[in-house]
Parts: sequence; structure tokens; C-alpha cells
Amino acid sequence: MQEKTKRTILGILILINCATIFMFSNQIADDSTVTSSRVVNFISEIIPAIKNMQEPDKTILKEQILTPIVRKGAHFSIYTMLGMLTISFAQTLKNKKQYQLIIYSLLFCIFYASTDEFHQYFIPGRSAEIRDVLIDSLGSLTGILLIVLIRKIIEKIRKESIWTQK
Repeated sequence: MQEKTKRTILGILILINCATIFMFSNQIADDSTVTSSRVVNFISEIIPAIKNMQEPDKTILKEQILTPIVRKGAHFSIYTMLGMLTISFAQTLKNKKQYQLIIYSLLFCIFYASTDEFHQYFIPGRSAEIRDVLIDSLGSLTGILLIVLIRKIIEKIRKESIWTQK
């Protein structure tokens, strides 16, 4: 596949990812809570140790432990994907060093996370949290480093297979 085609596809995927983040951030607090609650309830029904717990322990576990994990996990995972897409897009650019691509990708993700939290400040019942920007940034960095690592492994395998074929 040509670099220009890869870049176009990755650019579209980045826009879709950013639009998805925006959509979730644009939910009022009650709708966001419903979305998280569905995931928490699903998890609590498939894990026997939680499913068989007695009330009120089960409710406390769901509200104080599972809900924050699900909500922050959603931040982390969607920004991991953004980091993966962003570094993949950046790697289609020529004449840039790897560390520059990592820095540019991470800065883009941090900028988007910051503007996303600012946007949430204006949504009823929501707030802007520095902690969420940090979680988003860590997710982005994780995605970026995953792609860099995978690419290095693939390059190493390709080099070794060239030498072993002779």
C-alpha cells in the first residue's frame, strides 16, 4: 500500500477516534453514568465472585471500585488507540527522526485530551479534570510505544529472515 493511501486511511481513523471521544465527552452526566453503569453491570454479572456477593457489599464494590475503573479505563483505552493511530500516521511522513515522531504524536494527543477536558467543563453535570488529561496522556504514550515496539520487532524479524534465507 502506498504511503499516501496509508496516511489518508490513518487520518480518517484518527478523525473517527477523535469524533468518538467528542461524542462521549458531549454526553450529559446522567447519560454518561448510564453508559458506564451498563458496562459495570455486565462485568458484575460475568464474574462469579461479584455476581454471588451479598448486598450492600456488591453495590459498594460496583460504585466505589468498578465504576471508577471502568470510567478511567475508557479514558485510557480510547486514548491508547489515538496514540497508536497518531504514531502510525506520523511514521508515514518522511525525513523525520523516530524521537520527533513520538514527540509530535504525544503532543497532539495531549493537546486533544486537554481540549476535550475543557469541552467537558461546559457539559451539564460534567467537569474538567487534570487527572483525566494525565490518564489520557498515559494511554496515548502507551499506544505510541506499543506501535514503536511492534515496528521494531517486525523490522528485526525481517532482517533475520533475510540473513537466514541465504
